[in-house]
Amino acid sequence: MKPSTIIGLLLGVALVVALLGPSADRDLLASQGFSKLLGGEAVELRDGGIEGVEDSFLLALQERVDAAGGATVAATLRYADGVATEAFERSWNSGLNTYNSWRAGEGLSTLSRADVGTAGALALTIDIGFLPAGTAPALGAFEPGGDDVGYLVTFEDGTQRSSPQTWDVPGREALLPPLLAILVALAFRQVLVALFVGILVGATIAAAGGDTSITGFLAALPQGFVDVFRVYLWSELTDTFRVEVLGFVIALVAMVGIMSKSGGVQGLVNLLLVFARTVRSTLLVTWGMGILIFFDDYANCLLVGNTMRPLTDRLRISREKLAYIVDSTAAPIAGISILSTWIAFEVSTFSAQLPGIGLAESEAYSVFIQTIPFRFYCIFTICAVFIGIVMRRDWGPMLAAEIRARETGAVVRPGGLPMVSDEATSIAQKESMTPRWWRGALPIATVLLVTMWRIWVDGGGTEAMANGEPLTLRVIQDVLYAGSGAAPIFVGASIGLIVAIALSTSLAGLVGLVGALLVWEFFGTGVTEWLAQTLGDWVPSPDADAPAAGYGYLAFGAVVTGAGLLIAQLIGRATSGNDSSHHLTAGETTRAGVSSTKALFFAVLILLQAWMIGAVCKDVSTADYLVALLSDALPAVLLPILLFLVSCLVAFATGSSWSTMSILLPNVVALAFAIGSSMEGDGMGMAMVVMCIGAVLEGSIFGDHCSPISDTTVLSSVSSASDHVDHVRTQAPYALVTATIAMLVGYLPSVLLSWWTFPFAIASGVTLLITVQLVIGRRVPDVVDADGTVATAG
Repeated sequence: MKPSTIIGLLLGVALVVALLGPSADRDLLASQGFSKLLGGEAVELRDGGIEGVEDSFLLALQERVDAAGGATVAATLRYADGVATEAFERSWNSGLNTYNSWRAGEGLSTLSRADVGTAGALALTIDIGFLPAGTAPALGAFEPGGDDVGYLVTFEDGTQRSSPQTWDVPGREALLPPLLAILVALAFRQVLVALFVGILVGATIAAAGGDTSITGFLAALPQGFVDVFRVYLWSELTDTFRVEVLGFVIALVAMVGIMSKSGGVQGLVNLLLVFARTVRSTLLVTWGMGILIFFDDYANCLLVGNTMRPLTDRLRISREKLAYIVDSTAAPIAGISILSTWIAFEVSTFSAQLPGIGLAESEAYSVFIQTIPFRFYCIFTICAVFIGIVMRRDWGPMLAAEIRARETGAVVRPGGLPMVSDEATSIAQKESMTPRWWRGALPIATVLLVTMWRIWVDGGGTEAMANGEPLTLRVIQDVLYAGSGAAPIFVGASIGLIVAIALSTSLAGLVGLVGALLVWEFFGTGVTEWLAQTLGDWVPSPDADAPAAGYGYLAFGAVVTGAGLLIAQLIGRATSGNDSSHHLTAGETTRAGVSSTKALFFAVLILLQAWMIGAVCKDVSTADYLVALLSDALPAVLLPILLFLVSCLVAFATGSSWSTMSILLPNVVALAFAIGSSMEGDGMGMAMVVMCIGAVLEGSIFGDHCSPISDTTVLSSVSSASDHVDHVRTQAPYALVTATIAMLVGYLPSVLLSWWTFPFAIASGVTLLITVQLVIGRRVPDVVDADGTVATAG
């Protein structure tokens, strides 16, 4: 039976279980709802979404505490006429920590917790329970079978405050959108259709408003169909981050097309041939580039795949293998690097919870560093790629893909649908132009350097230097966090495109490049803001306060690029007369850029739909339902493995590792510390916290790797010009084996034996990876082409 068939059957079983199996524990769903309400209110306050005491329970509580001279708060949590479980206590502590983190950052007073009965503490009772839809929280209104979760606060003087909002309780139907999308994609190899089915089902469930009957679903289907475009598609098209990511992809692919036409790609290939003469050395160079571009996973995916694809195609290496290497180095290296756009986000998801276990928030970076030895999946994934390359072995669907490519020269499966068409990947070099490596290397270097520079500037790095702050590791990490986002990579790719245009025109065209860069630097911010506001006024948006700001960047980027092209062409003509044999004309440059980008239509649609289904999953609370369904699945001693499994399932279902981290980590710190402290051994409380944080981070990346609706998985297929389903199908077995090894020889002995066994765990894991290759891996045979060229593997 083929692995794809097995995966399809497993997903089919999961779909049946989702529809007919046991529901998630409602007690856990209630605690999830309490966590969502309290944490959501704290985040709204932080982001300026709630202004006054009348709209916020937390601000009302703060007002009472301040009036009492800074008293502590002792809360009695009651659920279903009884004392609430530890899950509710963790939700309460998590919400207060998030709130206090925001208040402390603004230099404002905070809320300090105290045990019930503490003298001088401000006492209050919080009743949490289920409510009929549309019912406000009140004593006597709670019903065990209600559709919403809310809470009611009663102060010592009898005054009551209800939660500003209620939370819709998800049911088993919350699992349908991602499961259907993934099942259809793997079973029928129709990614666009699969994603649309998932989005439509999710939008209809959301429109049904909790009516889970077939009649209710059918009645809401027309509204769900409209919402697919009016709500979900439109929200992605008007989101600045999304638009900048799309701009980055388009600019980078256009840059590669111009580099190909001008001979820059061929020149770069000729240069790399010194190091990449064989299949093995070429794949090692690909792996090395993936490790070196450690600061951002998006930039890593697109740069490595686009740069190495001509070399791997030349040596008959399958596109599936290239996509696997790209995908399996991008997120893992960014996830564990202490200098990347990931680290500050990862730290922010659990830092606010550290005061609850006796640590200061400022120690969060130190805790993150301690998790690195326990980042078993990322470590083993990077090692697994290296081991497979060095041993020249593959297995499963990847072996079949490599044999096909080597023996037939078909780097894409016959009938496969690459994310980028042949028109974009086979742009011929202009015959009269000599291949020059710098026409390829300089634009790529520009993308990297400008991206890092923009992150540094946007994150306040120049201000820190001007203020004389020492550039400590913490300061650098803060800068990376503040400067991370899609804007730096978009600006980097846009300027890289301008460099490619200038170099393809003539060396004198660099003058045009300098002029364009000066225009960008001195006028870019003002013009893009004006364009954003203008476009926001012209184009109606569901959110009047959020105009399509990203289009301002795109429009101005197009203007600057066009100006650079025009100036470069004029200078090129002036310096070379009418002889265009040694540079590209304006028409040739434009056609090369357009030919490479118009083939992205399919990829852009998939990327948009991947984001849309993520939004749908958020609206129907897929992740929250999964967490409640699986949270009590294993004994407490296996907590890291449980968290790894839960996080990988959530990431797989939602296609987002960052969303998974933000959902799970706020509730992990207190739970892990409590369980660890009850175990034998000194320091097990903190050791369990470190291991569990690492497990959630790792499971999030693993689930994201295997998910066909993940944006980084899509981008890996785009940059490698691979069939997307084939990429997922060939990578999934490798990721599953690596994850299994991470659990069995990583987390399990670290908990059962001792936390300090991690060096032996890593050594054992690497040994097992080598053993797997020796036992089931096979070498791909060398192939001799008709012209006598040997496509050797070693």
